[in-house]
Amino acid sequence: MAIAATIFFFVAMLVGALLLSHVLQGKMAPKKLLMLHAGSFALGLLLLILFAIITDKPEKQIATIVIFAVAALVGFVLFSQKKKHQHMQKWLAIVYQAIGMGGLIWLLIFVLN
Repeated sequence: MAIAATIFFFVAMLVGALLLSHVLQGKMAPKKLLMLHAGSFALGLLLLILFAIITDKPEKQIATIVIFAVAALVGFVLFSQKKKHQHMQKWLAIVYQAIGMGGLIWLLIFVLN
């Protein structure tokens, strides 16, 4: 289950990198890419939470869940800017990508050990 969550988060990170390139160029992010990014992220987070519930040692996943929850909050802020037809703040998009990549690296370290 942790491997499946990692795959979904990896897809979300790749799509997020495409979205970041749109934001840095000052373009509006395509809605289909946003939905793919949000969907894969949500599935990864759901799988990670379910894995934490059914495993014997959920404390190992708590840190990763917290990192991705922070990323989700920043993502909601960026999405609300999109809904208001505002250009997304570039610095916030970079911070969002960095938090997501940090969470993915943290999860990869956990999965590979």
